[in-house]
Parts: sequence; structure tokens; C-alpha cells
Amino acid sequence: MMGLRRAEIGIVVAGLAVTIGCWLLFRPWDTAGFMIGVPFGRDFVNFWISPRLALDGRADVITDLPAYGAVIRETFRLAHDPGLLFVYPPHTLLFLVPFALLPFWAAAIAWAGLNLAALAATFRLIVPPDEERARTLLIVTLASPPAAAMVMYGHFGGLIALAGTLAILESERRPWLAGLCLACLSVKPQFASVLGFILLCGGRWRWLPSAILATLALAVLSVTAFGTGPWERFVLFTLPLQSAYIADFKASVISTCISVYFALRFLGAPAALAWAAQGVVTLFALAAAVLTLRGRCEEPRALLVILLAAIVALPYASHYELAIVAPALTLVVFERGRSGGAAPLAAAAWILAPLAKLLYLLGLPILSLTTAAALVEQALRSWPGMRGARAPVGNRVRVTIPATR
Repeated sequence: MMGLRRAEIGIVVAGLAVTIGCWLLFRPWDTAGFMIGVPFGRDFVNFWISPRLALDGRADVITDLPAYGAVIRETFRLAHDPGLLFVYPPHTLLFLVPFALLPFWAAAIAWAGLNLAALAATFRLIVPPDEERARTLLIVTLASPPAAAMVMYGHFGGLIALAGTLAILESERRPWLAGLCLACLSVKPQFASVLGFILLCGGRWRWLPSAILATLALAVLSVTAFGTGPWERFVLFTLPLQSAYIADFKASVISTCISVYFALRFLGAPAALAWAAQGVVTLFALAAAVLTLRGRCEEPRALLVILLAAIVALPYASHYELAIVAPALTLVVFERGRSGGAAPLAAAAWILAPLAKLLYLLGLPILSLTTAAALVEQALRSWPGMRGARAPVGNRVRVTIPATR
């Protein structure tokens, strides 16, 4: 590939091999098995069928697990219950309605395309298109294992990446825009809360009014559209159910989790020890993100540290959420001649991203530890450059990528 050295081509090939191998293990040709309806995007079934139920006045079915499973089986003519859950706050349905109006195959393609386009837009926020190797590394980003995991599981890490990156970059220059982005991020309330907390601890708070108003507006609009029932069931059923999966450690249900808590519980550690270790990791992640945010350091490493910290800090985060950091992670892994040289742990997390479920089945939850270690690696690499005044905020970040000689 143009502009990549031999070692970098090796990383790309390894990533492609892992991605293709993982996809084939899911038997994508069987669209009534792990994949449903189309050869990719398994969990997109939730994002398509839940708004359809809400539009039909049957939003209560979303949290009635036997009835919800029956609807999915009937719609896709499945012989088994795929065990899918819609675990997002009700205002998420507002964003999903346009896809629910399309045939499933068209909606799945549009969903994957939109998220890949959002990853491309995020990449361009970090690297202007006139930079050397930009086009090559954009292709690498879109074909990266984290992006592939997102597409295979049908999630929306691309949109979260774009909103999260804008929230960070615009939190001082255009706080109203950052607030709107954080309001959109409230569809993943844990991630939005951690990222918002990081911004506040970094002395950036002017986004709060627009974030609060926009989030309230989304909630009110969802009540107007779907009634109060979905919110009642979200608070009384969905949130306790999610908490129980984590606290009671239902490993088979959360098998794609990449937290330190998950790894330790899976390896047999007592719950108290796993929670304590997760607490230490969370404190480090928050401190690393705040120090990076407040200091002057190189991009895209700063964005990687901040966004990855918001993932690692959570006791439950899935492997497909690494798509949120795919643009910054790719640029760090393939960065040369700047500050820090090779990034072996970041490269390992980049390559292994799609394998969380397979590693779980093999009894090797190493992606959890690799992801946390990559954060430590990149945080420590970013701190030596944190000198002098704070970096300008809100300007487009320019990263020079040296060409191969």
C-alpha cells in the first residue's frame, strides 16, 4: 500500500487476516444463525425492530423478553431465540426511526455505510486530506479491525466517534456544538457521563447548558412520540437487568466485554478484588484523560487517550466500541518520526479488536488487558510533551505523516 513500510504492511495484513477469519467463523452465509437477515450487523436487528414496534404502539414488547424474542423469530423466520436485547434509553428510538422505515437489508447497508462515513469524517477532523499518506491511512482506518468489529456486530461506533471527537475539540471554541454532541451521546449514557466528567475536570464546562437542554428536548420528544411507558420500563427493568448482568457476572451474556473487571471475574478472581482493580483502572483512566486534556500534547494521541479512557473506565464496554477510537488508534499505530516511535500495545489492541468473543470461548480474555495496557502505554507517551501553555482548542488538528523514503 502506498506510503506504508514493510512492518506497517505486516500490521495491516495481520489485521485483515484476523478480521476475515473472525467473520468466517460467524458463518455469514447462514443468515438465520449468528448473523440475522444479512451477512453482517447482527445486533442491528435491535435497532431496526425496536423502533418499528414503537411506531406500531407496541413499545412494551421491547422489554418483554419472551415476546420480543418471538417477534424477532417470526420476522426473520428463525428456529432459535437469538437472545437479543434493546438496552438503550428510549430517546435512542428517535434516531432509529428512519432506518425502521426501510426494508431490513437496505437499512443494514445504510446503517453500516453511515457509521463508516462518520469514521471517515472523524479521521478528517484529525488529519486534513492534503497531508501525506492521508488517503492510505483513511482506507486503513475504514478497513481496520475495530471498524470491522463495529460492522460485524451492527453497532454505531462511527457516530459515537464523530460526536465524541467534536465534543472534545469544540468544548471551548464552540461549546454549544460540544453540548449538542454530548446530548446525542446520551444514547450511551455511561460513555457520555464519563466523557462529560473528563471535560468538567479539565476545566471545560461551557457546553453544559446546551447539553442539558438538548438532552431534555430529546427526552420530551421521545415521550411525545412514544409515551412514558418506554421510560418507565427502561428505569425499572432495563437498567436493573444490565446491572445484574455485570454484578452477578453473567459471562455468556456479556462475553464481548473488554473491561479489567470482566477479565478478572472471568479468570476466577473474587468480585471484591475485580471491583477494586476496576476502580484503580478507572481512576488512572480519568486522571490520564484529564491530564492529557489540560496539557499540551500531540494529536491524535491526545484524542486516543481521552476517548479510550472513557471506554476503559467503564466496568462494561464491548469490543465493538473500540471503533470509537479507530481513527486516532490507527494514526498512533502507524505514526512514525514524531514522539514515541512504535506502539506495540496499541497495535495489539488494534489487531485483536474483533476477537473478544472467540477469546472468551478460548478462556483468554486478553483483549481486556491489552486495551487497558494500550491506554497506559499511550498516556505515558503523551505526558513528556505536556509543557507550557495549553494547546489551542477547537482548531482543526494537523498531523504530519512522514512519507516513506
